[in-house]
Amino acid sequence: MIKVKFKSWIYNLPEYIPGKTLEEIKEKYNLDVVYKLASNENLFGISPKVIDSICRNACRVNYYPDSDCREIKQKLGSKYNVQADNIIMGNGTDQIIELVCSGFVGSGENVVISDPTFLIYEKATLKCGGEVIKVPLEKFRQDVKLMADSVNGKTRIIFLTNPHNPTGTRITKNEFEYIIGNTPKDVLIVTDEAYYEYLPEEEKIDTVSYLNECSNLIILRTFSKIYGLAGLRIGYGISSAEIISGLNKIRLPFNINFIAQKAAVAALENELFACEVRDKIQVEKEKFYSAFKKNGIDFVKSYSNFILVKTGSKNRDVAARLLERGFIVRPGENLGIPGYIRVTVSKPEVNDKFLSEFIKIYKS
Repeated sequence: MIKVKFKSWIYNLPEYIPGKTLEEIKEKYNLDVVYKLASNENLFGISPKVIDSICRNACRVNYYPDSDCREIKQKLGSKYNVQADNIIMGNGTDQIIELVCSGFVGSGENVVISDPTFLIYEKATLKCGGEVIKVPLEKFRQDVKLMADSVNGKTRIIFLTNPHNPTGTRITKNEFEYIIGNTPKDVLIVTDEAYYEYLPEEEKIDTVSYLNECSNLIILRTFSKIYGLAGLRIGYGISSAEIISGLNKIRLPFNINFIAQKAAVAALENELFACEVRDKIQVEKEKFYSAFKKNGIDFVKSYSNFILVKTGSKNRDVAARLLERGFIVRPGENLGIPGYIRVTVSKPEVNDKFLSEFIKIYKS
């Protein structure tokens, strides 16, 4: 038994439970093929142009990367019509969430989040000695009015997620504007838009356009999801120059590796690929919805690349039996939504196999 002691708050931190790896499941169940449908990755892969960029630049990794990520910021600045000093890059948006909490939350202060939601908001807050005010979902959607009402004199941040993880629901423009109009200017509004690109064009909120009137807003987006760069860990935040400057003071240098930077630039130069992935995912989601409706299976309509499916009291058994057949899904118990599983939408042939097996298991 070790005698050195962690800080007391570490023992009380909630633990993030990652999905099973392909290798784990293959070995455990003696399977040749396993489909990972648990982590909301882009299972259509990455753009060939991104692959080409990675290969061309691999020989240059003996040099340190550009700590300021100037090439990416130039691309993002042109895309969103903002300046480079309005952008911060992170080792995934997780790192930016931690920077935000480190910069704004102290002991005795709090943040407001929906419940359940992305676990990192809570972990990053607790690491700073802060407290978390959890607002229950209302019919799988974030209750923005109650979230705004939950802000008090010690609140430093309110976290929104659009589309929401783990439910896949979205926030409307009116709801977003309600939050802006009813949140004190000294409380930071963080809108995490990791799955933004999966939204239909008519459902997207141009949150960047609100920065001029909302100095306490920061928008988070990522290359991990629709661009398929989850393994390279690269996300970004857009906000006022003052907020970004402060966050950069506590950001570690060289936090974005060289290959990730080059891959992200290539991804931005091939936006058509992301649009094609979005359209394919939408077609496949309709296939899921149709199969579920036909078989009397409840689900939550999703604006992302995953679907929450109701399996009731046999939830763990369904997830376990799917594993035996080579399908890794995320049990709702791990997400704060017992009685459901979360399934990542994959390629057509994989989705067909999954639906066939899932429906047989569900009905047995």
